[in-house]
Amino acid sequence: MSRLARLRPGRTPGMAVTLVCLLVLGQAAWAQQRIAAVVNDEVVSVQDLSDRLDLVMFTSSVDDTPEARQGLTPQVLRGLVEEALQRQEAARLGIRVEPAELDQAIASIAERNSMDVPGMHRLLANAGVRFDTLAAQLRAQIAWVKVVNQQVRPRVNVTVDQLDLAVQEARLNERQAEFLLSEIVLPVDNPAQEDAVAADAQRLIQAVREGGSFESLARQVSAAASAEQGGDLGWVRSAVIPPDLLVALEQLDPGDVSAPLRSPVGYHVFWLRDRRLAAAQLAPSDAQVEVSLSQILFAYDQTEGQAGAPRLREQALALRPQLVDCDAANRIAAERQMPGSGALGWVRIGELPPDFARILIDLPPGEVSQPLQGPAGIHLIIVCDRRGAVQSVPQRDEIAARLEAEQIDRLARRYLRDLRTQAFVDIRL
Repeated sequence: MSRLARLRPGRTPGMAVTLVCLLVLGQAAWAQQRIAAVVNDEVVSVQDLSDRLDLVMFTSSVDDTPEARQGLTPQVLRGLVEEALQRQEAARLGIRVEPAELDQAIASIAERNSMDVPGMHRLLANAGVRFDTLAAQLRAQIAWVKVVNQQVRPRVNVTVDQLDLAVQEARLNERQAEFLLSEIVLPVDNPAQEDAVAADAQRLIQAVREGGSFESLARQVSAAASAEQGGDLGWVRSAVIPPDLLVALEQLDPGDVSAPLRSPVGYHVFWLRDRRLAAAQLAPSDAQVEVSLSQILFAYDQTEGQAGAPRLREQALALRPQLVDCDAANRIAAERQMPGSGALGWVRIGELPPDFARILIDLPPGEVSQPLQGPAGIHLIIVCDRRGAVQSVPQRDEIAARLEAEQIDRLARRYLRDLRTQAFVDIRL
């Protein structure tokens, strides 16, 4: 009897192969629907985690290898757990995310990447990334912003004493070092997490050093409020940085990524994008202040150009003691026949180059500036007279806004930590 004849009625070799394929596919589907975490009554599946990892790997330009996925899994899963808590708290408070709000957030991301929304759909689809994964993340972010605005922001109060102290510190720290920073914050909620979070931070640093995008990783895994801006903290003055962190940052060159730095919150990873000396900030009314100026200009040589700035700076420092007042500056300019030098007349502060304006706004009449480098050469400038009152420098409203944002960030982080402490969270991976 042939093999075909021995098969049971209704069964063919093709059907047997089909059944095997269906069994394999069913097992794969079951594996993807396994539970990665339980957050109160909400399940985060392995498929949810895999989809989010697809998004993270694509947007951060990290090589999509099993090792890279394994390294990012703990922080990505933590983010999914926190999003579940944020959605649940929003639902408890009756807060909804309207379709128009989600559409606006998606359009903003597309615009930031110089494309339209259909183009972004195509880009993600071609990369094998589900668009719904991005939409779910944005929906949770919008919901949490609404929760914070309703529950946290009304509790924030920047007192007059706090503001006065911050303004005083800002004035004292003018011309001190400033750091252009981005951050990733990985919280340590209990001591048992210490080693695991430190290892996660090391893996993130390695991913960035291998070409990963710091901004995209910050958006996906950082627990700080700055995550929405890709971790961007802007220019941060050294006076507001804790001493231990400051020592570490001072060892970095622009472009460097720090080692994991411990704080009371958890581990911080900083990207030092640039550094500079802080300058005084002008209040809007200061731009209308008028000053009568005289200067000595040490012009660049046509052949040497700005490469001659150090030599000209030395000449300026040597001459500076002789500039006892504007008359002396005008006389020396005439005697030495220095083009561009002498009396400049009355000038509005707002019409000067910003670097010059910040210095001259506070320079007392009759006093000569330090050598200032400009496009034409090295300048020594004397304020002969001033008209108009100088307002608070730096601006109180800007400092108040910064203090308020810091309080909101701190309270929102505590709010989320309390939600997690009170919740039933079961990590299955």
